[in-house]
Amino acid sequence: MISAARTRAVVIPVLWALMASAMVIESDAYRYVAIGFVIFVLIRHGADVRRLSKDWLACLCYAWSAYVVLRFAAGIVVHGEKGSSEWLYAFPALFPFVGVALYATRRHLFTAATLLLVGGAIGLLATLDFQTIASGERIEPLFHNNPIHAGVGCAMLFLSSLFWLLYAGENGYLKTPLKWAYLALGGITAALSLTGVLGAQSKGAWLALAATFAFMALLAACHLAGRQRIYLLAAIALLTATSATTMSPYVLKVAGTTMDASARLTQGTLVSDNPMSAMRVAIDDPNTPEAMRERLMLWTNALELVQESPLTGWGNLWLREWRQTTYSDVGYNLLHNGYLEILVRHGLLGILFLLVFAITAVRRIHRAHACGSLATSTMNYLYTLSFFFFCTIASNSNNRLAIGESFFILAGCVPFALLLLERGVLLETASGKPTKLAPQTGS
Repeated sequence: MISAARTRAVVIPVLWALMASAMVIESDAYRYVAIGFVIFVLIRHGADVRRLSKDWLACLCYAWSAYVVLRFAAGIVVHGEKGSSEWLYAFPALFPFVGVALYATRRHLFTAATLLLVGGAIGLLATLDFQTIASGERIEPLFHNNPIHAGVGCAMLFLSSLFWLLYAGENGYLKTPLKWAYLALGGITAALSLTGVLGAQSKGAWLALAATFAFMALLAACHLAGRQRIYLLAAIALLTATSATTMSPYVLKVAGTTMDASARLTQGTLVSDNPMSAMRVAIDDPNTPEAMRERLMLWTNALELVQESPLTGWGNLWLREWRQTTYSDVGYNLLHNGYLEILVRHGLLGILFLLVFAITAVRRIHRAHACGSLATSTMNYLYTLSFFFFCTIASNSNNRLAIGESFFILAGCVPFALLLLERGVLLETASGKPTKLAPQTGS
């Protein structure tokens, strides 16, 4: 008969892998898993939920979500407007609950990450068409609704592979008999993922990843020591050199006209008193690529709405107002900018909530690392993946996609899990027990 411990050792990693599976396959699996984790902690870890719910950040999340839900309800009842993709902004209420689940099951996270990489490698092997990539044509790697989403997913999987290897080295996994299996899995998944990023031809993902390489070098200089710093800096240098020598012609072929149009837009913005006027000039310019023209139309419409209600946005009334904008006939309402998505719906108040949460999360991550309860590789992974994602939403509305929603739930639960971890360490210290946590808690 299979014991409960063995069942948990299988089921829990699978569930966490499904939570992050939007990198590989665009589906709503993460939503059902998140709901399952909420039910799990309410039944099995009620004391931790009650303790964590007294935290000021948890109270802020609950208050924000209540505000969003009430505003949404008012928009429907009073104005008959339901908006589009509004429920994402109520997700912060889930963060503390999923944080408790993360804390309670933290010893299974390395296995979960391994499963994610295995699934990603298999998916990439099944979907990458190297001949098409070599010909300069766009491919759709993994299992997403379009190549742009796929490019972001591949880049996130690449970063996950890289830091999974660093974590394995930091915590002794590369000193076991499975050393070569770990190295092979991490290396193959990283290489295939980077190939997928290239083939998907998502210019936003390319730019975000280039900026992330520079950010990783900064992290390596600040937080890594010894071999880890050497390994990461060497990997970044190798990737940069390889990209510059082998991928530049490909990138210029795909993105050359967009780069030229962007340069003209930047120059026009610098000499113009009104950036929106420069955007309209670029829209009217026949040399502007069609995809860029449509994006500028969307941004112009969004900025018009933001100017009308900058502090609190329009809530779910924004689609009603959208019909009155200059380019309302553009044919899309996906704004292709995650920050504008927030500003249009919730204005500067929404940005302020995001900023407060992000700063608090960084402080708690740094504090957990400083007291030795969070691995250096894990800290740098959290910083790097977040940096990359927040770069991508400057040119795409990834926060409205499955990959963005799952990212926010996973990233949002971390500061709460770390708070429980910190309080657990304090309790151990007070009771005279050793405060050194097991290596797996740094996952």
